[in-house]
Amino acid sequence: MTLRLRLGIAACLVLAVVTVAGFLLVQTVEASQLQQIDQQISVAAFPVARTLRIPPTSFSPRPPFVPNNTLSDIYVATIVQGRRSVTLAPTLAKGEAPHAPSVISTIEPRRLRSVTVSSLTGPERWRAVLIEQPGTSRQVLVAVSLTRADATAQRLKLAVLAAGAIVLAVLAAAGYWVARLGLRPIAEVTHVADAIAAGDRSRRVSETPSGTEAAHLARAFNVMLDEQQGLENRLRQFVADASHELRTPVSAIQGFADLWRQGELREGQPLEEAMRRIGQESGRMAGLVKDLLTLARLDEGHALEGVPVDLVPLIHDALLDASATHPTRDIRTETSGPVVAVGDEAALRQVIANLVTNALVHTPATTSVSVRATAISDRAVLEVADAGPGMDFASAARAFDRFWRGDGSRSRPGSGLGLPIVAAIVAAHGGQFTMDSSPEGGTVVRVVLPLCRDTQRVDH
Repeated sequence: MTLRLRLGIAACLVLAVVTVAGFLLVQTVEASQLQQIDQQISVAAFPVARTLRIPPTSFSPRPPFVPNNTLSDIYVATIVQGRRSVTLAPTLAKGEAPHAPSVISTIEPRRLRSVTVSSLTGPERWRAVLIEQPGTSRQVLVAVSLTRADATAQRLKLAVLAAGAIVLAVLAAAGYWVARLGLRPIAEVTHVADAIAAGDRSRRVSETPSGTEAAHLARAFNVMLDEQQGLENRLRQFVADASHELRTPVSAIQGFADLWRQGELREGQPLEEAMRRIGQESGRMAGLVKDLLTLARLDEGHALEGVPVDLVPLIHDALLDASATHPTRDIRTETSGPVVAVGDEAALRQVIANLVTNALVHTPATTSVSVRATAISDRAVLEVADAGPGMDFASAARAFDRFWRGDGSRSRPGSGLGLPIVAAIVAAHGGQFTMDSSPEGGTVVRVVLPLCRDTQRVDH
């Protein structure tokens, strides 16, 4: 069942409830008025019946002089053998008189039976009771005109009809308003989703008035589509970059294999050089595959071990390894006491190694590199700084993109996955990773990790 159909059914139910309520209101008011008139007749009937015990000298439907009743709507007449003598007639009746009821009542209490009768000459209705006087053939007709009651009921019916028309108009306006502000954007979202499913990825939901759930849905849908499109673009770029990075070692290995098959590399120095290059390119390809596997596991939310890890020994190990590969570089460490973070030791070793290697590879040989570890409040802060030429704002913003390398570093070793791996590992630890770099002030990479208070649990 569609939402439009449900709104239509709800509107019909509301209209039906209003109609039934109006009908019951009219019926209740009419019944209340009849009850009041019957009580008025009951109060007036007994004294009238007792007073009119003397037979009149003449009977006629209307005697020459009949006192007008200007204080009430009561009509009084005596009937003898079908001949009527009017004693009292209300001014409101304008000369009309009621039919005599077919039901005859007695003067005794609780025996009066009021009925509704029509008028002798006009459209007016009456509430009347016909009382038979005991021991005589005389009957007393007491009636009250229903002109005022009918007028009140008519006005009430018109008011109910007007209220129903207003409710119908309000429902129609509300339905149009809901359809325009609520259902139309939802229908547009459905059409856009169908178009995207059919292959048109450029479709978006048009702007809707703000402040409504439909507008929020449209914006969220567009944001979702933009993020999905961006994710697909990044994935395509990632695949293209990975293919480009793997193409060079694969092409080299394939070339050397072709030369060997052609008999060009059988022995001597050429064969040794070819095997060295094959081993070098194989190692490069293996490192790239390892980095890609690490990123894939981190993207999948692969759980890392969360144990107390002292960063100071890890820094000393990383600097010892860096000194072996770059013996002429000035590498300094600034630590004071243990700095114990909560995390995975192997992953944190990779973070420090990647940051130190990145600083050494992308700075001149005369540039000093310093590594600092401090405990600030409930955080462990690791900083790797260099005094070399930094990056401009645009390059620094892209430093975390996978496979991205600056123009000046294209000729240097590396695949552009060092900083992305660091950022992914730090995010998996619930930490923060920032970079401050400028062409004049060098580069400072800062890693903030949760600090472990219980330093007695650290395994050295």
